[in-house]
Amino acid sequence: MRPPTPIPAHRLAELEGFMKKKWPGNEFQRFLCVWLRVRQGMSTAAIANALGLHVKTVRFTQKDFIDNGVSALIELKRGGRKHCLMSLDEESAFLSQFEQEGSQGGILVVGKIKSGLEQHLGRPVHKTTIYRMLHRHGWRKLVPRPNHPKRNEEAAEAFKKGASHKG
Repeated sequence: MRPPTPIPAHRLAELEGFMKKKWPGNEFQRFLCVWLRVRQGMSTAAIANALGLHVKTVRFTQKDFIDNGVSALIELKRGGRKHCLMSLDEESAFLSQFEQEGSQGGILVVGKIKSGLEQHLGRPVHKTTIYRMLHRHGWRKLVPRPNHPKRNEEAAEAFKKGASHKG
């Protein structure tokens, strides 16, 4: 088993000050990950077992505390767009160049937006990326009703007027 990384004295002083605070959420559990090691001399495995955490979680919390201090013990923010290609404002600005064509009744083809985005980013993107971006910005898929290519226009108009109905 490897020896634990030593905790600097200034981090220990921060920990003492943090002990007097009320802990919302999981902050207390992260605090205990460090405190049990400092005060009780418990091993990482024993701390993980006592707190019901994974050993890697305890190690990560302790290492994060050594690197960042008390801020590592405060509630972690989860979720969000961590792997986005552009911010929401940049996406909106990018889509605005296609908005005029779509609002004038023209049919907007996803392939055209895809090639524009690839040119803008300088790298290829998957087609589903475009569909997710359009959905994020409230664009809907509106397509004209399909007509058969061999449709007889005269018969269709007669049917619409009700002339083809035989009583």
